[in-house]
Amino acid sequence: MGMLAVEETEEETEVELADSEPSFLRGQTGRSGRQLEPVKIVKNPDGSLQRAALQQVANTKERRELRKAQQQQAIDTIPKDMNKPWEDPLPEAG
Repeated sequence: MGMLAVEETEEETEVELADSEPSFLRGQTGRSGRQLEPVKIVKNPDGSLQRAALQQVANTKERRELRKAQQQQAIDTIPKDMNKPWEDPLPEAG
């Protein structure tokens, strides 16, 4: 049987929400009247994650500078006077 022979059926499902608060959640939900405060985000500039991030930034910068210096050194080793006519140090007598 191929995929065309499969019949698709739709089923309707009803969901009822209870307005009462369960006993095991009593006092812990927003329905209890107690307003929960959002979590405060605290920036810790002296934390280990911050130190690791700063170290990674420094390592990345150092690697970038090293790679740039290597590329510049490779460019500097290429002779720049390739278009000048060559003087043969041992000319053949002709």
